[in-house]
Amino acid sequence: MKPTEIITMDATQKGVDPTPILSKIAKSVKSGNGIILQSGESILVIRKFGEGRAELHFFTADQPMAMIKALKEFIRKIKDSDITEVYGNADNGEILRILKNLGVEVMRSDIPDYNWKAIV
Repeated sequence: MKPTEIITMDATQKGVDPTPILSKIAKSVKSGNGIILQSGESILVIRKFGEGRAELHFFTADQPMAMIKALKEFIRKIKDSDITEVYGNADNGEILRILKNLGVEVMRSDIPDYNWKAIV
């Protein structure tokens, strides 16, 4: 699947209109602040802000085991980058539990716009 198809499917399943999400991602990528990573049928959108900081948005159409494999790959790629802190807004606590099980130290965000943070 193409990234737009995965994002659309994920958003639709959550009852969210994908159009503004896709527009925001496209603008971020076009500006050079956004990066899209794909592994299988999972997408990680990374938007850098500030020195070493990035916000993350995860979209998936994968089955659980494939999703975990994709998350492991995304974690490795972030660790190999210049990013030192990642932030997000998890609307589902399950993803945070999975990240913790994969060795990511997830904590409450120090930035009000996000509900979690992790040090890379």
